[in-house]
Amino acid sequence: MNGAGAQKAPAGHDGRRPSSADGPSHFSAGKMLVESYTSVMGESDKPLYNPMNPDHPQSSVIVDLKDPIQVHLLTETALSDSKEYEILSQEEVDDLKKQIQSLSQRVDQTKANLAIQAKYRDAAISMAKLYSPTGSKRRSLLGNRLSGGDSAREADVERQASERRCEELAAELFSLEKRLMVPQRRLLQHTAGILQMTHRASAKTQKDPTSDTDARPNLIPGSPESLYTYSNGRNSLEPAADDFGFDEASLYLPLEGFDGQQQGRTRNNAIQIPTKSPGREQQNQLREETDRLRQENARLLAEIEELRNDGAERVAVLSETERKMEDLNNNLRELIISSNPTKYSNFQIPPSAYNNGRGSGLEPGDLLGSQLTYLGNGLAAALEEQNVKDTEFARVADAETAATKATLAQAEGIMQTLNRQVSEMLQARESDYPSPPDSSASRLEDQLNYLQDAVATIQTEMSRAAEISSSSSANKQKTDQVETVLTGLWDIIQAGYADIQQRKAERRKVRADKGLDPDEEDMSADEAIDPDEPYSLQAFSAKVQWLYAQATSLKDQKSVLKRQIKQQRELNNKSSSEKDKELMQATEELKTTRSMLDSVEREAKDAQEKLAKALRDLDIVQQTSANNESASYEQAREQLMERDNMIAQLQENGEELRKELSRVEDNVTLVGGQLEDALRAKNLAETRMAGLEKELKEKDEELERMNGMIIELKTEATIAKAELEGAYGSRAQRAAEVAKVTQNAELTELTAQNQKLRKELENTLKELELITKETIAATKEKLDIEGQLDDAVAAKTSLEGEVDKLRDKLNSEVSKLQEQLDAEKLKVPPSPGVNGAAQSRAGAAMLSEQFRATMKEERRKFQDEMKEEQAKRRKLEDELRALRRTQGPGKSPLGPLSPRS
Repeated sequence: MNGAGAQKAPAGHDGRRPSSADGPSHFSAGKMLVESYTSVMGESDKPLYNPMNPDHPQSSVIVDLKDPIQVHLLTETALSDSKEYEILSQEEVDDLKKQIQSLSQRVDQTKANLAIQAKYRDAAISMAKLYSPTGSKRRSLLGNRLSGGDSAREADVERQASERRCEELAAELFSLEKRLMVPQRRLLQHTAGILQMTHRASAKTQKDPTSDTDARPNLIPGSPESLYTYSNGRNSLEPAADDFGFDEASLYLPLEGFDGQQQGRTRNNAIQIPTKSPGREQQNQLREETDRLRQENARLLAEIEELRNDGAERVAVLSETERKMEDLNNNLRELIISSNPTKYSNFQIPPSAYNNGRGSGLEPGDLLGSQLTYLGNGLAAALEEQNVKDTEFARVADAETAATKATLAQAEGIMQTLNRQVSEMLQARESDYPSPPDSSASRLEDQLNYLQDAVATIQTEMSRAAEISSSSSANKQKTDQVETVLTGLWDIIQAGYADIQQRKAERRKVRADKGLDPDEEDMSADEAIDPDEPYSLQAFSAKVQWLYAQATSLKDQKSVLKRQIKQQRELNNKSSSEKDKELMQATEELKTTRSMLDSVEREAKDAQEKLAKALRDLDIVQQTSANNESASYEQAREQLMERDNMIAQLQENGEELRKELSRVEDNVTLVGGQLEDALRAKNLAETRMAGLEKELKEKDEELERMNGMIIELKTEATIAKAELEGAYGSRAQRAAEVAKVTQNAELTELTAQNQKLRKELENTLKELELITKETIAATKEKLDIEGQLDDAVAAKTSLEGEVDKLRDKLNSEVSKLQEQLDAEKLKVPPSPGVNGAAQSRAGAAMLSEQFRATMKEERRKFQDEMKEEQAKRRKLEDELRALRRTQGPGKSPLGPLSPRS
């Protein structure tokens, strides 16, 4: 009444909190309260309808309002019962109406929340039954996708949380309804008291005691809603003294006049029943409008239920997305910790729905933002660690390059000093002998060539001196002069090495004083050279050959390091081209290299046979050297020249093989550039996917706002319905028209808002479908790029393995040939005396063994360093590929959504 209708209490609930005694013993009070509310949640309050009373259809079937006696008794009973009711002021009435409206809104909202939570509870109970021991058959149909124990415990926890939430909402609803009854009761008592106070028994409706006729027109008793008469007293049953006052003037009137007067009075008080009641017509119109509003409200409720179902599907999709993001973050965390356990041992644990718990108030989708933030932080940490490793790798490479350059500079300085000393010695004998190349404009190759020519000149002089000494003793003075020159040259070489060793000792001492480790450059192979070794022709020849071999080795090392530096630079700067074509070319070049390597092996074998034959011939020549020394010496020298030419040819073949191998490595580098381009394309696709995810998140937020607006509209529609039901049949007739117009306007506005929201929701769903399609397309493109990347990486790995095998094999063959060449070069022709020849062979053999061991150790050390460097590079590449694979298609930040989500 007056805007506040009586609330329908749940089944088994009569205004008090239910206890365990009201139901079965295994139900608690909270569960009984929830069951009682949910049992009547779908039922609507159907108004009473009495066809016997068309003027008042909302009345009991038992009452008959056409019976004047029954109506009179009801009126007197109502007036008597409302005699002591409290009458309030207009301000208090307005305050009570506001309280009733506020509490009614809260009751409706709580009922809606209870209905939703009841559905969640039913779903949780169903999930718990699936994982219960009795539900093994259903679990077998699901394929045992989840583990039994953990899933059962999680389902039980969800069920308990849902039941606890339902009990809390039921208790809150019970408290709100109890509070709502107080202002409703006070307002109803005030209304009844006002009606009781304003009612009075009019004389027009009382029976005339002096007449046999009934003064009530048409036998209708006085209406309790006579608002045009008032009395200040609360006793409405007392007689109206004004109408029954004694008229003294009537005593002096004639009898016939008195009768006419009474008849006229009676005739004037007669009430005529209108042919058509306007109130009934208005009630019919209001009833029709109410039915139409009820139908519209039912349609709105159906649409809201459909939206709620869509929201449940979206919640499921968000939960699945959260789970995938959690798995991706866990894998990323393990990768980061494995990359640097010392630094990232206490790396932050990713946010998880099971760690925070749904009971803490978090809803599905609340953790997506924090999970994406964690993913970004993890990727940044991984990228930082990769940059640190790349920087360390570049630093080590630069340090090795600098050390190599320093070694080459030192070798160039030594060669320059030797060339200058040899030039001075030869210019002292021949003034027109050319000067050594300038140090500022010359290279190491020029210095080596000059030294080789000088050694050849010295050998020529030695041969000439030997011939002169054997042909005539008169040339002994000249031989002595040559011996003096060679002795001076020996002293110069020994002094130079003594100076070099002294400088190295000073550098080692300075580094030791600073607390630094000894430099590998200061621990070179020339430490075994004795600066106090006496001069001998064999020692001088061995020394010159060792210098030549050392310079050649440094030259090869310099070329190898230059090629490695060039390859390392080209590895980062190569532009991409057609991948398949380059791989085919690399395969063909690899086959060509293998065939050339086989031919070189055959030539090396032939060279070994020829070398063995030459050694046998040399032994024969040495045996017959006593009879014909000069002829044997000339023949041995020719054979040695032939062997030198053969070895030079083999060296040229080795250089060609090295060039071919360098070309293959360049192709491998080109494939690496193609891999970099594929990675950039993958990063671009990931950036595009991140933008699509951002748009999807914005659409989800907009959809949440739409859902909030729909809930608000539902609340307003419920309030309008409650106001309409409260105003129906309880307000004054003159307020009915105003209420009807107001409700029509509000209903029209609500309908327009609903249509607008439906259009916006349809547009949002269309945009969401487009975003989902784009996301699926981007995911497919990403899968294709990753497949191409894996194929290229596999091809590159196989090529690198074959190139390493070829390089090792070629290095071993070159090492063998170099050892044989050094052994042949260090062999000295026999001298005239037998004892001298034996001593020279013994000295040459000892020097040859020392030199061979030293060079073998240097080559082994250099090869070990190269292998270690290549192993480090492969390890870094494997880690980079593993890091990229962790961002593969199975770990997509946001999987494709269903079109309805």
